[in-house]
Formats: sequence, C-alpha cells, structure tokens
Amino acid sequence: MKLREFIKKLLEEAGDIAIAKQETLSVSQKKDQSLVSEVDYEIELFLKERILKKFEKDLCIGEEFGFENMLTESQKRIWAIDPIDGTNPYTKGLPTWGICVGLMCEKTPLAGGFYMPKTKEIFIGEKGKGATRNSKKLPFLKEMQIEKQTMIFVPSSQKKFFNFNFIGKSAAYGSASTHIAYTAAGCAIAALVDRPQIWDILAPLAILEEVGGGGFHPNGNPIDLISMADGKKIEGPVFFGKRENIEKVLPNIEIFPNPKIKQ
Repeated sequence: MKLREFIKKLLEEAGDIAIAKQETLSVSQKKDQSLVSEVDYEIELFLKERILKKFEKDLCIGEEFGFENMLTESQKRIWAIDPIDGTNPYTKGLPTWGICVGLMCEKTPLAGGFYMPKTKEIFIGEKGKGATRNSKKLPFLKEMQIEKQTMIFVPSSQKKFFNFNFIGKSAAYGSASTHIAYTAAGCAIAALVDRPQIWDILAPLAILEEVGGGGFHPNGNPIDLISMADGKKIEGPVFFGKRENIEKVLPNIEIFPNPKIKQ
C-alpha cells in the first residue's frame, strides 16, 4: 500500500471511531486547561499501533501520550499524531475538528493527512507528489491582495496575543489544522497559530508545502521542525501560507510580547 493510501485509510478508520463515540463522551481538562476526551486517547493508541506495526523502525509522537520511546540516532523518521485537533468543537457538536497524521524525516515533512469526518473532507500531501482535497489536486497558491473580503484564520484567543489592523475578515474555527488546511486550499491569505506543537502542524504543513506555502516566524524565518520534535511548544505566533502573502499580513498585526519570556 502506498504511503498516501495508508494515511488516508488510517484517517478514515480513526474518523469512524470519533463519530461513533461523539454522543457518549467523557470530557476532562488537562493541566493546561485544554479539553481531552477518552476518544483522544483511544484514537491515538489506535493510530500509533497501526503505524508502528507497518513502520517498526520509525518513531511516533502524539499529543496525549508523547513518545513511545526515545529518539535514537538511527531513527530519522518521526510520525506526529493529533487524534482530535479541535477537541472543543468536537465535544460541542461542531464540524470544524479533525484528525492529523504527519510524517517527517529530519527537518522535512514527507507526508501528511488531515481528515474532517463531519464534513467528509480529507486533505493529503506527499513530498514531490502534490496535495489533494477529496482526491482533487490542489493548485499552487496565488499571491493575494488584502481587501475587505480577504480572509485570514486566527486563534480563538487572538485578543490575548495580537492587535489587528486588518481590513479583511478573520475567522477562528477552533482547530489549527483546519485553519492551515483551508489556507492550503486557497481559502485564506494566511493562518496564524499561537505556540504550536509538532502534532498541531506537521500534517497540514506537509499539505501546505506541496502548494508552495510554508510556516514562518514573524521575522520571516521558516519554522524548524527539528526543534519541535520533542513535543515542546515553539514561541508564536507562527504564520502559515505563501511567503509573499504573509509578508503583506505582517504590517497589519501588532504582536504582544509573551510576559513569561524574558525580553
């Protein structure tokens, strides 16, 4: 089975689990006050088991359980899993959540898939082989102008981190992967993600890079996936999209400094 087909099948099976359990959820809060359900744990274990059975020499990291074991010099390939990206909309019965499976080798995304079971949308990207949305090839991103109807995706907590002077429209769907995947589809000029972790972004980044986009810090430097491979958050915000479009967005946003970081 080809890598793209393997990821697609994994996501669809995990999506069936998520849908079947959605009406009988038990939800709790983690230490960072984000929500987690027993379905998050169940899907992550399911995905890890299936991946490591097929690729036993690879390493797998997930949001809920972290690493199965420690990274060694011989392990160059890392899978990153977010079993439910958008647990809040998932538990509220909204459709803007999904399941992420991404693969990287050293600092390069090799493949990734993001599946939204409620909308039946599945995004797949594989290095050098393009990206698709429901099996239809996504075109390369175009340069956009910022106008009144220009869309940008932002965190739902954006008022804590940014001051916008953006004349277009902003939207927050409660899922970083949803934002990045839709940006890859050309729906928005960019997506802003605050302090992401590897499982939040690897899968949709693999899709975005296949249409000429990427993830960038405010200074224009691309994000370093190697620095994220241990699951730690990187300082945000991070901007996802076509570089030329992000450069147009930056002057319109004032980024508040994080008080926890020494200036």
